[in-house]
Amino acid sequence: MFNVTTDTRNKDIPGNMTRAEARQFYLDMWGTFNTKCPPPAVQHLAGDKYVLRADLAPGGLKAFGAERVIAETKEDTLVYCAPRQGHAPDAIAMLAEMYDKKVVFFCPASTTVSDHQGSLFAYDHVDVRFIKIAAMPVLNAYAKEWAERNNAKYLPFGLTGEKTVTAGLINMAVHIENSLGKQPSQIWCAVSTGTMIRALQIGWPNAEAHGIAVARNIHPGEIGEAKVISATVPFLKADPIAETMPFPTTSAYDAKAWKGFIEQGKKDAIFINVGSDQHINRNLDNVNINEINSKREWKDMGDFLKNRAYDKDIEVIKLDLKKKASLEEFL
Repeated sequence: MFNVTTDTRNKDIPGNMTRAEARQFYLDMWGTFNTKCPPPAVQHLAGDKYVLRADLAPGGLKAFGAERVIAETKEDTLVYCAPRQGHAPDAIAMLAEMYDKKVVFFCPASTTVSDHQGSLFAYDHVDVRFIKIAAMPVLNAYAKEWAERNNAKYLPFGLTGEKTVTAGLINMAVHIENSLGKQPSQIWCAVSTGTMIRALQIGWPNAEAHGIAVARNIHPGEIGEAKVISATVPFLKADPIAETMPFPTTSAYDAKAWKGFIEQGKKDAIFINVGSDQHINRNLDNVNINEINSKREWKDMGDFLKNRAYDKDIEVIKLDLKKKASLEEFL
């Protein structure tokens, strides 16, 4: 279903550092930052295995990584692309509220908005916009362009490449290690952009990492030395195994790594539960999802241009965007 690289590089390890050396590098970078997030919760399972219950944290696991980026951003507005499913947008929205920021989310247009996207409408400080695209890289190009022209902070998809995100996740891993009194023997998790599995290999340099690609092809440098295979259940489709899991999870994401953990996980292995459907959908009680119009036609750039900064300069902006090869056919 998804192609997985055989490349064992970890693009978040600087230079020729070992994992242990990279861990210290990022811990030094994190320094004494005073987090507002609660400590990560870990559940002990039978057979001396563990689960990181990030579903219990406000914003889920992504909040541990994204907090410092958002806290230290000078701009008043953040910009991010929200796919049909994913925990990062909710974490960003929650943290933005915590640090008094606004967020503009660009989403792929569709006939029906997804629950994950619809739940964002419950936040007063969030602006959700839709554009019809052929692929997410195109939407990210739009979002980055919008951020540049509106003095906003663009956050890359999956928060990949943001060093303080990696530092935050490694800091979280060290807290868990101190709580357990040891490093996990194995890591088991779902994988998309690889930001998390790369960071955890650095945070726990002695652990063996295993992952299930659940959303996209995996490219060189994205998973380090982790053993990653493709999910057999299609993206956005729930894995039935979620109904048997002993804690709330995301049935179309984290659940797809559970079978491997149960059948092959060793003593002291840890399962990373990034979030849960219930946590994402908690806002839907405050949203009439049937009234959200997420459908757009090709070349409809109304949501992209919907901003006072564009009122006097729309044609110039269109011309500038046409110079970008990845966008040209859509304008």
